[in-house]
Amino acid sequence: MGFFILLFFLSNSEEIFIYSGDRIFFNVDSSFVLIYGNAKTNQGKLSLSADSILYDLNKKKLTAKGEVVFNDGSSEIKAKEMSYDVDREIGDAYQAKTEVENGWFFGKRIRYFKEGSLKIKDGYYTTCELDPPHYWFYSPRMRINIDESLVAEPVILLVQDIPVFFVPFYFQSIKKERASGLLRPEFGTSFYGGNYIKKIGWYQTLGPHADLIFYSNYYTKKGISFHIDEFRWNLLPYSIGDFSGSYIKERESGKERWLIRGNTKGEMWGIRLNADTRLESDRDYTKDYEPGEVEKILEKEINYSLSWNGEILGARTDFVLDHRENLTTEEIYKRWPSVNLTFPTFKIGFVNFRSFYKFVRDETNHWASGFSGRTNLNFNLYIFNLNMGISGESDYYERENITINHWESSMAIKTNIYGVSFFGIPPISKFRHIVTPSVSFSYAPYPKEVEVSPIAEFSLPYGQRSFILSLSNLFQCKIRDKRYDFASINFSTNYRQKEKEFSPISINGSFWIGDFLKQDYSTSYDIKGKEFGSKRVNTYLEFRSNVEGNPFDLYLRHSIDFTKESRIQQADLGVGFNPTPNWILRVNAHYDFERNKITNTSVDLNRDLHCWRILMSVNKFGEDWDYRLSFELKGIPEVKITRETLGGLMP
Repeated sequence: MGFFILLFFLSNSEEIFIYSGDRIFFNVDSSFVLIYGNAKTNQGKLSLSADSILYDLNKKKLTAKGEVVFNDGSSEIKAKEMSYDVDREIGDAYQAKTEVENGWFFGKRIRYFKEGSLKIKDGYYTTCELDPPHYWFYSPRMRINIDESLVAEPVILLVQDIPVFFVPFYFQSIKKERASGLLRPEFGTSFYGGNYIKKIGWYQTLGPHADLIFYSNYYTKKGISFHIDEFRWNLLPYSIGDFSGSYIKERESGKERWLIRGNTKGEMWGIRLNADTRLESDRDYTKDYEPGEVEKILEKEINYSLSWNGEILGARTDFVLDHRENLTTEEIYKRWPSVNLTFPTFKIGFVNFRSFYKFVRDETNHWASGFSGRTNLNFNLYIFNLNMGISGESDYYERENITINHWESSMAIKTNIYGVSFFGIPPISKFRHIVTPSVSFSYAPYPKEVEVSPIAEFSLPYGQRSFILSLSNLFQCKIRDKRYDFASINFSTNYRQKEKEFSPISINGSFWIGDFLKQDYSTSYDIKGKEFGSKRVNTYLEFRSNVEGNPFDLYLRHSIDFTKESRIQQADLGVGFNPTPNWILRVNAHYDFERNKITNTSVDLNRDLHCWRILMSVNKFGEDWDYRLSFELKGIPEVKITRETLGGLMP
């Protein structure tokens, strides 16, 4: 049977303690309260439970033994024994354990202070829930400010009782929200720079919507590099983006090398802004200072654009300022500006009319403007669908000071013819064949010859008189109550009146079985020469399954082109599976049949070690190859041993 008692003690303020337990002994002379069995006591947010609790009324000191659990409302300590000074609000827990974030701290003694901080003697931290854990960080002296920071000196990493890493001092912010603070340095070796210490710097919050990292890297061979990294802001809908940059003047050569990249996008008052920039001093900068990528390319690009969409007097308006510049090839694409107006559509019965206006100023700083309109008539005549249209355009080119007027008309008619089988092949109950023949005619008068420099989005009159004939075939099957497409083949050609002949017949088709297999075919047939043109076959195979509960997936992409002179054949193969529940293997390869060799390969192997993970990869691109190795904590991804860390031991 359980008992409880309320005790009131008046000193400077009134305190209320609630005790409960299987047995409670109260000695008035000695001022002791002794609670046995399921002993519990509460004072405000503080609670304490144990096998037994002894309370000294004079010293105002609690002593708990057995399975002790202490909770202050924000943290919990479990221990074999604990003493707590009520006045000073300080407690000492022995053989204690407390959980912080997604890990646990253990210590021979954990001292608790009322402001929510802990001092741990001979303690260790781990994210492994096993007892004993696979690994832990040991330190004779630790201090934890709950939801603030962790300080320890020194720190030794032990794996299966074997010490593998040592640092004389360690600091870490454990705030749940973002907080400014020192970065954790990284030590290792690189092939190009030699031994290094990376990320000697600071993380700075810039209010609730922005932050910044700036730091330096020291390389024994090359000197000091300076970095602004992950300058990020999120001010949506107005702006979101990031910027980073790095610079080094190499000690040996005096060569200045750098990298700048950034992007931003946002919207204000209906105006959308996009900008993207990447500038690199030389082709090898990323390879030398940011290893891990096999395919190294030089990127020097500046891209930015501003756009606005809205309505002006009922017309949809698209206004764009766009600048794209490749500093390597010196190619520039610019629309400064581009304006498009789409006027409301007028519709009377099955006749509709649409009109447009456009203006473009391009990278040559010359411009053109034009009005265009199109009328369409679309209706069904028995089993046929008929579409007729006529369009006209008037364009003015500023550089040549000339106006060009042109028009064209078109007419198309098509229908669908259905055929259904009287039989099936189990599990197929029926087959259906849909034939869609169509005939179209287009006419545009041949223009007088004019010399006008082309401007994007404007088309010069070309003149045409052609008939286009096409025949589409779709094959379907019915399984139970569902209909599936499984094949198609399409033919099209046009009669060119100027040449007085039909163009080669374009032939393309597909065959597929669900999401598992698909093949695409394409070729052409020259009626006059009575021969087929180039042929192309693409095959896509994807397969996903489980082997004894472990996922397995496979994909194959194969292409082959037949021309009169050669046959070009290539294939991509990817396989991913779990050899065991803890191993994940993925292999990708590109095979060039012309060179009769595998040109690109990548092998990724991951091993789950409960609280650790091994990541290994080998990549080959042409004659270049590279590999990665990482041994990292799943609960603390920042703690890892990489190839660079072991640079002195590994090639």
